[in-house]
Amino acid sequence: MRTTYLLLAAALLPACNGGASDSTADASAGTGITGVTGQGLTSTSDATSDGGTAGPTSEGSGSASESDSETPTTGTPGTSSSTTDEATTATTTTTTDATSTTSTTTAATTEQTSTTGVIEEKCPCPDLEVPLDDGIFVLSKTAQLWKYFPQTHDFELLGPATCGLAPSTFSMGVDREGFAWVQYSDMKLRKIDVTDTTQCSDPGFVPMQNGIENFGMAFVSNSADDKCDRIYGNHYNGVANGDMVSEFFSVDPDTLAVAPHGLSDYGLAEVTGTGDGRAFLFAGPDPSVLVEVDKATGATLDVTPLPGVKTGGGFAFAFFAGDFYFFTDKESDSTSEVTHLDYDDSDNNGQQDLKVVVEDAPLRIVGAGVSTCAPLIPQ
Repeated sequence: MRTTYLLLAAALLPACNGGASDSTADASAGTGITGVTGQGLTSTSDATSDGGTAGPTSEGSGSASESDSETPTTGTPGTSSSTTDEATTATTTTTTDATSTTSTTTAATTEQTSTTGVIEEKCPCPDLEVPLDDGIFVLSKTAQLWKYFPQTHDFELLGPATCGLAPSTFSMGVDREGFAWVQYSDMKLRKIDVTDTTQCSDPGFVPMQNGIENFGMAFVSNSADDKCDRIYGNHYNGVANGDMVSEFFSVDPDTLAVAPHGLSDYGLAEVTGTGDGRAFLFAGPDPSVLVEVDKATGATLDVTPLPGVKTGGGFAFAFFAGDFYFFTDKESDSTSEVTHLDYDDSDNNGQQDLKVVVEDAPLRIVGAGVSTCAPLIPQ
């Protein structure tokens, strides 16, 4: 009689702002608006103006202004490196009968293993009251955090994002843990809980590192296999485009120190990232372009023209479920348009269709952030 035992060990591999004031758009945080449609508000909202703006007069970000410009500061490109843990898998098989025992063993490495033997995923996506995988977080010029739902084109007000600072925002990125990192026009950076926007903290980022002032930013995964993320930024220096005109960098997630990666060809640009480790710029002013950049150097890899998309008084963009969504205030009337780019040609017509899906959003959007927990392909 033969008894077989099998032990299998496997390793888990592991947006910028406008220069004009918002005179007609943003709803008051106290209204608690939900279910705002893409074609206008379904309930009354209060107008808000950009008062008490501190810091630089040039504004831009995940949204950006086309008005003011500055002389770019050029830093020496830094080198970057990454380490990827490669898992080795193996099988241990033991066969026993009355006369012999045969055993073959190969070690397996994992990202992290608990004392119970259960493999734990690095940088997992949390289960939050405000989900990270069903929409795009957007930031108004007047420091309000909203959420945009691509499937219905509705907007939902989450709450104020002032953090006790002058309510003039510049850009935003959203991390895998559910925090919106908001940069204000005065270059200060604050960390806000998307489930309760009154919960705000100073993460300790020091402005003006390497001469970088305001910047477009986004969280980008390390790679398709390593889902841990970090901020990538592009200096908003007022130079629309040229040969290596702006600094492209990342922010160390532990020290919050700026790590130069190289120079990009666009100084009026916002940044977005994907869960599989790619980085993109939305650069203006007119005509605008979508640019994939080398995350390690900032060099241009691919350029997609965006005919008819004008950044105007504020702009931002984000990647969601295989496509891009561009938020622009081309009329500078404090209400943004939303334009959808079918980047992955999900309708299989052989074209990357570009279409305005919302004419008048209930806010001027100057920042957009999608957690890398958001889907990479259509759902």
